[in-house]
Amino acid sequence: MRLTRRAALKGGAGVLAAGGLAGCTDLGAGSGSGSGVQASFYLLYDFADQIAGGETDVESIVPFGQHGHGWQPSGQVQKEIYQSAAFVYMGEGFQPWADDVVTNLRADDAGVTIVAARHGIDLLGRNASHGGEEEHGDESSNESEHDESGDGHDHGDMTGDPHFWLDPMRAKQAVDNIRDGLIEADPDAEAQFREQADAYKSEIDDLHATFESRFESADQSHVLVAGHNAFQYTGARYGFTVHALSGVSPDEEPSGQAIREAQATIEEHGIEYVLTPTMESDRAARQLVSETDASEVLEISALSGVKEEWTERGWGYLEVMENVNLPALTKALHAE
Repeated sequence: MRLTRRAALKGGAGVLAAGGLAGCTDLGAGSGSGSGVQASFYLLYDFADQIAGGETDVESIVPFGQHGHGWQPSGQVQKEIYQSAAFVYMGEGFQPWADDVVTNLRADDAGVTIVAARHGIDLLGRNASHGGEEEHGDESSNESEHDESGDGHDHGDMTGDPHFWLDPMRAKQAVDNIRDGLIEADPDAEAQFREQADAYKSEIDDLHATFESRFESADQSHVLVAGHNAFQYTGARYGFTVHALSGVSPDEEPSGQAIREAQATIEEHGIEYVLTPTMESDRAARQLVSETDASEVLEISALSGVKEEWTERGWGYLEVMENVNLPALTKALHAE
């Protein structure tokens, strides 16, 4: 396993709480009364934590080990957001509760820097299911760079597929957005934030290169996800087609028709392995294996939440992509 800055700093600390690092300095001193960074869910916490470094408090609002779908912040949590220097969320229409928080922060002139991680990122359509780069544009492209009005995974009224981070190249754009937002909150730390963001993006480039080289030799070009359709960005980037049982929301239960279509897909494309998203039921995947020629269920993660054992290991975005998604897709695509 790659030894990350997080693992080095937190090693031996036991199960992580919902908070970030104990800070030596306060991000945002001089830019308002708050300090520290609040992120609207795990993935954004991880990106902000990598950029901010070990001297800044970064907290994930949705506790580690929880999916976040349907999750609502308590009054105490909202108070902590108001007391922070920066609030990192995905962007309008992703987590309705985060949209409400942003509205209130603006109305109260709370002095908290609002950072929209999704700004300017091209989104694929919700119903795309292919290996091509069909771009539909970011729904928030007309909003300001850091002050847009999360996966808490509600997805609100978004018309595009929100799971862009499963394409490492788009994930780098989110890192840039968060970096710029943290600089806005703490201009004195600009050099530090840029240096750490560049180092992290270099690691993402390495991850991308690994995925790209691994899948070049794939004998299979179709995968089936027995769950919500979160993985088309990975397929679009690396040239394989993703079939899924349901739409982009994890609460969409597959219909009987969807199961029958999945069975036909398995037969048509000779699919041997059925992928099942972490933190979703694997019942449909097991049903498909029992009723078709598919032989095995493989776990894959949309990074909408994180298992407690992963946090104990210090795993973040890079490690889950490398240690969970890469081996599952390698096997499913016959790229070994």
